[in-house]
Amino acid sequence: MPDASDGRRLVTSDTFVSFADVSVTYGSGAGRVPALENISLDFAAGDFVCVVGPSGCGKTTLMQALAGFLKPSTGTVSIDGRPVDGPGVDRGVVFQQPALFPWLTVAGNAGFGPMLRGESRRDRAGTVEDHLRMVGLWDFRDRYPYELSGGMQQRLAIVRALVNKPKILLMDEPFGALDALTREKMQEELHAVWRRTGMTVLLITHSVEEAVYLGTDVVVMSPRPGRIIERIAAPFARRESAGCSRDTKSLPAFVALRERVLSLIWQTAGT
Repeated sequence: MPDASDGRRLVTSDTFVSFADVSVTYGSGAGRVPALENISLDFAAGDFVCVVGPSGCGKTTLMQALAGFLKPSTGTVSIDGRPVDGPGVDRGVVFQQPALFPWLTVAGNAGFGPMLRGESRRDRAGTVEDHLRMVGLWDFRDRYPYELSGGMQQRLAIVRALVNKPKILLMDEPFGALDALTREKMQEELHAVWRRTGMTVLLITHSVEEAVYLGTDVVVMSPRPGRIIERIAAPFARRESAGCSRDTKSLPAFVALRERVLSLIWQTAGT
């Protein structure tokens, strides 16, 4: 898909998600705070788009607009040609904290969404088993969230989003609270799930390395009010893995792209 000269992707027949001149302002009068300014961004089904930028640049606001949690002050957000006018089952959201139900088992948490949708007990059991096996949690199906590690809890949160069969998975710093080793492992597992399902993903992260490793595209945002500085295609997500994530992250091309993105963030943060 072609790119515009300013880094924004041109809208074509392949466009699945589109932000068209989106601005978001909080408050009014003297308390008015512009969070996003004239965001135009689109991507295709199956893309894994990672958004990075300094703290307070509007990354989470961008995700919330796509989730339907807030309405843009100006501009429109659309999915598959239809304007977003509120939350919907076509979007699954994973936050930094898993927000699991402590009184439900792993299987109960995973099956909560299908139960609310009226899925039969038999179908629900099959859906839950398939997804828990996919992320390595089937053997823990009768455990409760407090019996799981942080990484396992986050895997369960991802399953809770996936079982509802969303068109898009939205992730806001999902690994930010994890230790470095667990975070690395979760990146590998998320990458494997994405390759297996072909799902469209929008991930918000402060980790440039994470964005370059997971993303098919890395979107760099400016300090508030958030604007798109540059959109960079990243080739590593679709690369056939030759081993663990460290193998990819040690490639000279990976290091060069990571440093390029970091440089963009540093340059704009200092302006």
